[in-house]
Amino acid sequence: MPRKALIKDEQIIRDCMKNIRGIPQAKIEFMVQKVGGPFSGTFRLSGPWGEFYYLIKVVPKLTPMVTDLVIHQIRTSAAPNDAKPILVSHYISPQMAALLKQKEIEYADCSGNLYLNRMPLYIEIGGQKHSPKPPGADRLFRPSGLKLVYQLLRNRQAVNATYRALADDSGIALGAIGSLFAELEKRGNLATDESGMRQLEAIEELLQRWQLGYLETLKPKLFLQRCQLAPGYTVNQIPEKLKKLSAGEQVLIGGELGAALLTSGFQPQSAVLYLQAELQLKTMLQLQLTPNPDGQITLLQPFGRQCSWSGWQPEGLTLADPLLTFAELYGTATDQVADKLYHQYLLPRFGQ
Repeated sequence: MPRKALIKDEQIIRDCMKNIRGIPQAKIEFMVQKVGGPFSGTFRLSGPWGEFYYLIKVVPKLTPMVTDLVIHQIRTSAAPNDAKPILVSHYISPQMAALLKQKEIEYADCSGNLYLNRMPLYIEIGGQKHSPKPPGADRLFRPSGLKLVYQLLRNRQAVNATYRALADDSGIALGAIGSLFAELEKRGNLATDESGMRQLEAIEELLQRWQLGYLETLKPKLFLQRCQLAPGYTVNQIPEKLKKLSAGEQVLIGGELGAALLTSGFQPQSAVLYLQAELQLKTMLQLQLTPNPDGQITLLQPFGRQCSWSGWQPEGLTLADPLLTFAELYGTATDQVADKLYHQYLLPRFGQ
C-alpha cells in the first residue's frame, strides 16, 4: 500500500528532524504528532548532555518581509512545560540565520543548517546550500485556502455553515471547500464532535500561519497600487477626505490607520485602503494620491463578502475587519497596537 502523502509542513519537520538526529547520540521523541494541534510538534531531544524540550514553529518560507513577524510570534507564543521554540523552515539564508542567532532563536532547515543553544549542548552548522526546488505551499495556505481560513477566524460559527455559504462569503470555488476542510482536519485545526458539529482547534497557531500567508501569498494577489500622499497631507487626514467622497463609504480603512481608529493612543504612519478596482482611479484623484512604490498608502482589492467590519463604524467611514487590520501590523513599531487589537477584537471571537 502506498504511503499517505505528507502535507508540506510535515515534510519540512521530517527533513529537519533527520538533520537533528545526525547529532552524535541524539535521540528525538515526539510528544504530539499533529502539526496544528495544541502544543504541536513538541519533542524531547536527549543525549549525553541531558534532555531538552522543543516546540516546533514551522515557517515554510522565511523571507525578510516576515522575519520580524515570525520573531514576534515566537517570543509571544505560549509554550508547554519547559519547551523552548525552535524555528524550522525549508531554507534559512546566512542573513536570516545571523538575525535569528542575534535574537537567540534556535533553528533548523531542510538543507542541514542548524543552531542549538541549550548549554551544555551548543551546535552551529552553516553554509549549507539552498536546495534548488523549494516545496510549494500547502493548499490551505494558497490564496483560496487563505480566504476560507479568514472566514473561519473571523467568525468561529462559520465552520458549520454550508459549503455554498462559505464559498460565496470567501469568493472561492464551491468544489474547493471539502478538500480544504480535509487539510484543516489533517493539520489538527478541525475536529468533529459526536453530534457532527465541526469546531476549530489550535486557533492561535492557525491565526499565526494565516497572517504569514496573508502577507506573502494573498496580499500580492489583492494588490492594486502603492501611493504617496500629496505634499502637506498626513495619514490622519485621510478619514476626513474620505467622508467628502461620494463613494467614500465603499473604501475600507485598514492597516495602521484602521488600527488607530479602532484603538487609541496610536499615531499611524501608513494606511491600507480596500476598494474595488473600478474605484481606484477616481479614489486616487479625489484623495490626491500619486503612484509611488515606497508610498505610505497601499490600495488592495477586497475579496468575498466579509472584508468590512460588522461592528462600530465612525460616521461616514467603513473600517476593514479587525482581522485584516491585525494582519497588516507586522513591524516592531506596531507590536503594541497589534497586541491591543488582538486582545480587544480577536480573542473575544475565538472564545479564549
